[in-house]
Amino acid sequence: MKKFLIIVILVCVAWIAKLSYDLFQLTQTQTVMQNTLQQLESNSASLNDQLVALQRQNPNPPEPAAAAESASAAAGTPVANTMLQIDPMILVRQQLDLVDFALQQQQYHYALEKLAQLNVKLEQYALAPALKQSLHQAIAKDQKLIQQTVQARTEQQQQIQQLSQQLDLVLTQEIKQGQMHPVSAESRSFWQRWFVLQPATQPATQLMQRAIILKEVQLRLLVAREALTQGQYLAYQKDLNEIIQILASLPDAQAQKLRQQVERIKGFSIIPMPVLNTRALLGS
Repeated sequence: MKKFLIIVILVCVAWIAKLSYDLFQLTQTQTVMQNTLQQLESNSASLNDQLVALQRQNPNPPEPAAAAESASAAAGTPVANTMLQIDPMILVRQQLDLVDFALQQQQYHYALEKLAQLNVKLEQYALAPALKQSLHQAIAKDQKLIQQTVQARTEQQQQIQQLSQQLDLVLTQEIKQGQMHPVSAESRSFWQRWFVLQPATQPATQLMQRAIILKEVQLRLLVAREALTQGQYLAYQKDLNEIIQILASLPDAQAQKLRQQVERIKGFSIIPMPVLNTRALLGS
């Protein structure tokens, strides 16, 4: 019995270590994404400064044909070459990439802020008036659409978190009580229930294993909630599937009720972020 307890303790420690490692990986991924976001912002700001500086040097850009002639005449001028190489549309697309990346990282306020900045900066770019007007309208639609989607996502996540917290409380009670009621007990006949023979140590062993398994479910539920909060939806779905499989291995009726609650949580379809109208307008 002592050897069994030692094995159970080692397995429990290994499970806790694995779950702690999963939490650490989620944190590291979040840090890497944040650094990438800052790098993209720095590159976008640098290109924007270059474009504005060049446009100030040449406030009245020539027509395409005239630009080609002036380019051939000023082939040795670095400013002229750079002016021809920078396309305002490239800068607009890069800033939209930054907005998309911010939305993926659930930096909604940051994404809306960048869209507002892009809306203002459009007046500084050498674009056709009709295109500018269309971009302004598309940006306004994107801002409203993002706000609506964020509100819907927030309400959905609150529902999921509430159900998860209720499930967590039930798991805590089950771990403390340590009771187990087999699912098939009601379906058995009187004589089948009467002549059930089990070793004396088996019920105690099952109850001990059940408490450890439920504790693992509780920890995995915590990891799943953290993944949902950080927008890691694939990891979130994977954790819920593993919880369902673990609970399905338990024979008691209460564990199956818990499994049904997890399946109910998993049944929520994650609301996706919409495709930006501004990007669709640019054809990218």
